[in-house]
Amino acid sequence: MAYMRNWHRFLYDDVTHDLVGYKDDDGGEFYFQRVPHYLQLLATGDQTALANTATPMGFDVEDVGDGLQTRDKNKIVSTRDAVYNIQFSAQLVNPDSAEHNVSIWLANKDGAIANTNTELTVPKKHGSGDGHAVAAWNWFVRLDATEWVQIMWSTPSAQVYLEAKLAQSSPARPVTPSVIITVTEVAA
Repeated sequence: MAYMRNWHRFLYDDVTHDLVGYKDDDGGEFYFQRVPHYLQLLATGDQTALANTATPMGFDVEDVGDGLQTRDKNKIVSTRDAVYNIQFSAQLVNPDSAEHNVSIWLANKDGAIANTNTELTVPKKHGSGDGHAVAAWNWFVRLDATEWVQIMWSTPSAQVYLEAKLAQSSPARPVTPSVIITVTEVAA
């Protein structure tokens, strides 16, 4: 077959083994645009933490994805060296009569990643309604192939939790995940 005899002219990335280009008969090299890896994860149940304890945000549904992997239902694993945009939203609930703080940060195998923590205050219960807050932000993180990252949280009150809700009516509303995480490769 004619298309098989020039297989040695394809250019591969030595680290990721991705096909990255082609060398023509004159020795010129043509590089393909790299397709970015991406992943969206959801958590469909409530999540709790012990007071003053670093706890990973978990997920149980992989909504869409290509090229990234997950491990232990709380780690996102890179499959090639790249910069990733990690975004999340978490539904925080406080049923207590006092306000409570929550800290959220990124961690990897070496522990907390420097300069990634943010703290917010979840309002106290008011009347018969619990206090609610949504944490939502993003980070740019460089990851090597096989390196993992996870989103951590802690609170001084074990009463604060991440809340998921079933579909609601009047008006009709879809399920509310306790956590939504999206990861998108933005640069090699």
